[in-house]
Amino acid sequence: MTINSIEDAIVSAARAQGYTLNSAIMTTVAIDLAGSTLDGDSLVLPGKFSLKIADYLRDLHNRAPNGFNKVQQPDKPDAERTISELRRKRPLDAAWHARRASATGITKTMMDEIAIRRKNKGN
Repeated sequence: MTINSIEDAIVSAARAQGYTLNSAIMTTVAIDLAGSTLDGDSLVLPGKFSLKIADYLRDLHNRAPNGFNKVQQPDKPDAERTISELRRKRPLDAAWHARRASATGITKTMMDEIAIRRKNKGN
C-alpha cells in the first residue's frame, strides 16, 4: 500500500466531513503516516496500533485547525453567504451608474471594467 492511497483516503474522509486540506497538512499526514498501511477505514501504524481515519482527522484538526478549510458550497442559502459574496451578486444601482457617467480618466476606466465584469457574470 502506498502513501498515495492513504493520502487519498484521508482527503476523501476530510471531504466527506466538509473540509479540504492544505499542502502543509498533507505534508504532516505524509510524515505522520510514513510506513503505515490502510485496512478498510483504519490506518495501521508500523509497530504500534490501528486508528480509524475519522479519529486521525479529528486529532489532526485539533493539532492544526488552520490547515482545514470548509468546502465551498455554491448552493448555500443567503444566510450563510459572506458579505463579499452577496456584493458580487448585487446589481449596480442607479447612483453608481450616475457617478460612472460623470467619471473621467482612470476612474472611468476602472468603473467600465467593473460594469463589464458584472455584465459577464449575469448581474
